Amino acid sequence: MFGSMMFPFFLGMVVLVFFLVPVKYRPVVLLFSSYLACAFISLYALAVLAAVSVWVWAEGIWIENLQNKKKGSRGKIAAVSAVCSCILLLAVFKYGRTKLMVPIGLSFYIFQAIGYLADVASGKCSAERNFSFLGCYFAFFPKFVSGPIEREYNFLSQIKRLEKVRFWDRGRLSTAFTYILWGYFMKMVVADRLSMQVSILFDKPQEFDSFWLMLGVIFYTIQIYCDFAGYSYIAIGCAQIFGIELAQNFKAPYQAKNISEFWRRWHVSLSSWLRDYIYIPLGGSRKGFGRKCINTMIVFIICGIWHGAGFQFILWGFLHGIYSVIDSLFQRNKRKVPAGRLLTFAEVAFAWIFFRAENLGQAWFYISRMMTTGIHVEQIQSGREILGLGGVEIFVISVGIFLVWVVDELCSRKQTHLPILIQQRKNSVRYLIFYFLLIGILIFGIYGPGYHTEQFIYMQF
Repeated sequence: MFGSMMFPFFLGMVVLVFFLVPVKYRPVVLLFSSYLACAFISLYALAVLAAVSVWVWAEGIWIENLQNKKKGSRGKIAAVSAVCSCILLLAVFKYGRTKLMVPIGLSFYIFQAIGYLADVASGKCSAERNFSFLGCYFAFFPKFVSGPIEREYNFLSQIKRLEKVRFWDRGRLSTAFTYILWGYFMKMVVADRLSMQVSILFDKPQEFDSFWLMLGVIFYTIQIYCDFAGYSYIAIGCAQIFGIELAQNFKAPYQAKNISEFWRRWHVSLSSWLRDYIYIPLGGSRKGFGRKCINTMIVFIICGIWHGAGFQFILWGFLHGIYSVIDSLFQRNKRKVPAGRLLTFAEVAFAWIFFRAENLGQAWFYISRMMTTGIHVEQIQSGREILGLGGVEIFVISVGIFLVWVVDELCSRKQTHLPILIQQRKNSVRYLIFYFLLIGILIFGIYGPGYHTEQFIYMQF
């Protein structure tokens, strides 16, 4: 959706209608626009999204009514049944042997549905009676494709205050514009350029030596971050135009000094969801260190399964579970991990091989080639030619990666995000940054014919 050349026009029309209609109709405008955006991608996806939204809306009201009538046991049974139905629906679409196509965004809004139903059942929130509010919670077009996985108490409270949002709020619009620009820069200039080399290296590892294959792992490690974080920043920026603050999904993850910190910075909305709805209900760390390790492994294996049905995803989750258990051992003994940041990056990068590979066999073949082929200096030039890495391409990729690293390092130290930092600067500095980002995207970005939204990596999950 964000990659479509029509998206700026669509966004402009939604903004125009949103601020022209009477304020009480704003949630309806967002819901209709979100359904329209989903229909543009797939009518089939829209049908599933709408059906799930109506069903969860009715289930939530039913569960709360049972509790209000002092039928708590029936309410709990209804809640468990509803949550199990959500899990079953996700399993059938993603892992069943049917030929059903997985609807866009299903994994993300199903997790939101599970969290919402669980919170209604536990009394943490009230069932939402207004369907347009809850419908927006699932379908809001900036986030329904790839998240972030919002919590109902954060999102619905903002939807209910839309009438207070003014069109001309210079600070809000400037921040939104910065998020959108930086997101497109990460996606189109860095991630999409790296994707070309990564695809060749993973499709034909037999043609390259260890140097290029190790570089391919590093490239993919940066690509998937810039791709997914870029999407998240665009989503946050688009939402801010309407006065809605989405959850921050990334907090400079590759600056983490250990794997536990990495997961507090990477895909934050997913990791916090897994913590609150799986890890803590399992007992968390309250029942001893051994139980904590078991719970950690369970959570990460579920995380791997959520991403895909292949064994490579399960192994990816298993690896992160092992990393986390080892990290817990170090923390328990109050020992620092040597070269923490570098080691964490290496651990994460190695695990990404299984995430990127088409299957487990391809992953093992890639690793074996990377570990055994050796480095042959005479093949560097031929490798560059196969990958299309001319001087200009190397320069653009290097500068793009360097800029992302500098921004992340600065934001990590300041514990904030680039758009917030830019708002603290003078107008002249802000406009200069806007200018260079825009020029960089227009000149060095990958777009135009052949560029499709399917290129966003996390759309497949």
